[in-house]
Amino acid sequence: MLAFTPRRYEKPRVLMLHASDHATSNTLALGELTVSRLGEGFSVRTMSLRNGTIEDCRGCSYKVCTHFASRGACFYGGSIATEVVPAVLQSDILLLLLPNYNDAVGANIMAFINRMTSLYVSGALSGKTLFSIVVSGYSGGDLVAEQVMGALCLNKSFLLPPRFCLMETANDPGEILRLPGIQERAASFARQIRQCAAV
Repeated sequence: MLAFTPRRYEKPRVLMLHASDHATSNTLALGELTVSRLGEGFSVRTMSLRNGTIEDCRGCSYKVCTHFASRGACFYGGSIATEVVPAVLQSDILLLLLPNYNDAVGANIMAFINRMTSLYVSGALSGKTLFSIVVSGYSGGDLVAEQVMGALCLNKSFLLPPRFCLMETANDPGEILRLPGIQERAASFARQIRQCAAV
C-alpha cells in the first residue's frame, strides 16, 4: 500500500453523472460550479440518467454476467448499456452528483451502480477514480457518501482518493449558490480532483 501511486493523466476525462432536474437542482448547480473550477486540461462530459428508461439489474447468474461483460455489454441493454457504459469506459474520473432526499442514494443512480457489475466482472473499472458531491436538505450526507463508497469502491473497485466527497446543505432551488463560502469550497474540491488526477 505504501508503494501505491494513483494514475495521473495529461488530460483527465471526467464523467459527471446525475439524475437531477436542471431547473431546480442544487446538487447539479454545485457540480457545474465545481467542474467550472477544474481549469484547463480537463475534458468534462455531463450525462443525465433522468430520461425514464433506466432499468435496474435483475441479478443474472455469474456466468451470464461474465458472458456479456466480455463483450462490453449487459443482458438487459437499454441506455445504460448503449450510452452510460461507454461513457464510463472512456472516463478516468467519475464525479457522481447525489441529492440526498431520504438518507439514501437515489433510484436512478443506484440502478446505474447495480448495472456496473458487468464492468466490474470484466475488470474495466480498475484504476478509475471516484469523486462525489452530496447535497442534503438537512442531514445524512455522510450516509449517502458511505453508500456510494461501499457500492463503487469496495464492491466495484473504483479508486477512492482522500476527501472524495463534497457535502453541503441546501433546500430551496438555487440556495446552494448563495451559501457563504460556497465558491471557495467548490474551488477547493476542484483542486482536490486536480491534485489526484492531473499530471
